[in-house]
Order: sequence, then C-alpha cells, then structure tokens
Amino acid sequence: MRVTDVETFVVDADWRNWFFVQVKTDEGITGVGEALSGEGLTPALEATAEAHKHYVIGEDPLNRKQINRKLRRYPFAWRAGKLINAVAAAIDIALWDIAGKYYGEPVWKLLGGKVHDEIPVYANGWHIGERTPENYAHHAKKAVGEQGYPALKCDPFAHYEYSLTDSQIDEVANLLEAVRDAVGWDVGVALDCHGRFTRRGAIEVANALEEYNIMFLEEPVELEDREVMANVTQHVNMPVATGERIYNNETMEDLVRKQACDIIQPDVTNYGSLQEVQHAASMAKSRYMTIAPHNPNAGVSTAASVHLCAGLENLEVLEHMSRDVEWADEIIEHDYTVEDGVIEVPDDPGLGVTFHPDAAREHPGEPKDSHSLFDEEGALKRP
Repeated sequence: MRVTDVETFVVDADWRNWFFVQVKTDEGITGVGEALSGEGLTPALEATAEAHKHYVIGEDPLNRKQINRKLRRYPFAWRAGKLINAVAAAIDIALWDIAGKYYGEPVWKLLGGKVHDEIPVYANGWHIGERTPENYAHHAKKAVGEQGYPALKCDPFAHYEYSLTDSQIDEVANLLEAVRDAVGWDVGVALDCHGRFTRRGAIEVANALEEYNIMFLEEPVELEDREVMANVTQHVNMPVATGERIYNNETMEDLVRKQACDIIQPDVTNYGSLQEVQHAASMAKSRYMTIAPHNPNAGVSTAASVHLCAGLENLEVLEHMSRDVEWADEIIEHDYTVEDGVIEVPDDPGLGVTFHPDAAREHPGEPKDSHSLFDEEGALKRP
C-alpha cells in the first residue's frame, strides 16, 4: 500500500477556519487529519502542506515514523517549526486513521491499549455574547443542565493585560459569582488567561479569585520563560495548566523538569505526532503531573484526542467545544457525543469518523481577522 495524494481542506467555522488533510492510498483506504489553525494562519498551513507532501506521496502509510521523521527533520532550515509540526500532526492523525481501517482496529488499540473506557471532558466555547453576569449565568446553566458538562472553562478577563485593577478584579469576580450561583459548587470552573499576565499580575488575580474554587488556572503567563511560570505555580493556591502552544518534547521536557505547572496541555493537532504526545504524558507522569489535552478544535481532533486519552494513566480531563457551526456534522460524521460528562471510547476501526470532502468544499474558509475571537470590549463575538 502506498500514499497517492495528500489533499487539504480549509473550512469556515465562523470566527475561525478548520484545517483538514485527507491522505489517499492506492488501495482505496483514506484517512483524515486535522491541524490546529489560528484565525489567520490557514493559508500558511495550506502552503506548508503543499510544499511538504512530496515527503508523503509514494510512501507506505503504515510506516508512520519514517514519514513523520521526514516531515519534521528533512526541512533543515525550518525543522521543528510550528507550521511544519502542525501539518505533520495532521498527516500523522490521518495515517493512524488509515492504519486502523487497514487492520480493522480502533486507533487506541494500535497505540497500545486503553485504561479508560470513558473520557471525562469539560466545556469550552459555552460563554458567548455579552460579557455580563446574566449572560454568563444563562450559558453556564445551558452547558451544565442541557448538555451535561461537569466542568466549564472561560476567559473572563476581556481585553485586559499584564495586571488588573481592583475594579477589574471585581468585574471578573461578579462573572464568576454569577456562574457559581447558576451551576453550584460541584461543577468545575477553570480560567484561561491566554498568557496575558505578568508574574505578579497572575499571582494577584489567582489570589483574588481563589474563593471561587478554580479547577485550574490556564496559561497565566507566557511560556517563553518556564522559570517564571514555575514561580507563579509555586505561589498560587490552585492548579496551573499550560502547554497548548508547545509543539515538541524538547520544550515540554523543560516545562516538566522545572515543575512549571501541575497539568500539561499538549494539543494533538500541533504536536507533530500522537506518539510524541504519549511521550509528553509519560514525562509528566514521571514527575507526578497530569495531562489535560488542549482541544478547542473540530471532530477529527476530538476523535484523535479520545483515542490518545484512552491509554493515558495520568489523564486529568479533555477539553471539548460545547458548540459548533451548524454544518459541522455534515463534514465530520461521528458519534463522539457528551453524555453524563464523558465521551465513550469507540471500538470502530480507525478514528471512528467519516470525512465528507464535498461537504467541506461547500463551506470554504475565508481569511479571518487574527483578533476576531473577541470584540473591542472583550466579549466573545460568536452569536
């Protein structure tokens, strides 16, 4: 069996685009993968995939390691870069999908087996529209009561950066108080800081919001200096999570060695390969840290993440988008539904999804404003 083509698809997903690859073989087996796509970067992903697909075409799709090595190491000047790793990750996911279909086995089994039959999830994407306590409470109730999520993550910090004034902290506290009043104290609430704070600013915010029983504080500062992240982790009374923008084990090893967080958050769609994420989880496990994979993505990413998580002993929880565009199921057909706060690990061959290329072409992605997620007041813009 040989790879005959690698085709890319950029799909409109409202405030962002989705990026998929479909790998075809001469035996008629196809696989689908997904790359993490920032709002304005899908053209760069397309160009990178086009420039590098010659490393894949003609190769045995079951020899994933050799293909992955070529994609990530052969472009010497750009080796291990973000774009190349994202494309390599998408192709790797597609090759696992092909292997599962070829052998008639689910990907989790090919990855070494499972220790979880169900994957616990938390909701992202539930807090949209006006940045008011009433709106936060309304959507929190919906995510927990109607959709069955046991935990929620939000970024309540608007467009604020570096540190917050007392009035700004009160503003954020009012949002969290409304959420707690709406869903109670048994529901997990995580805060995503998107790396916006200074060291001191992050510590002050964490101390001020500690009373709301925060599940974890995500990316309180940028990751360029892992010692600063470690310092924040040591000085706050809540778990710290980070790692979504890490795309190789060299950087992750430094994060783990410095104990710069409590929970690592690699993303299967930018980390280069599923086995590399397994290695990251093992590194974290050796230092008594847990893993909560980053997954604000489409159905292919969710499928790959579920198969990966099935075998991770130190799994904390998986991120899951609580809402999608209305055409999402037309493009990626799957049974990865949230019931009682978990997603069941499937036994279908491959990833257990069906990709519909024609439907993807009917919703072509368009260039997105790189800051399109939030409006000028810091509210999420999605309707």
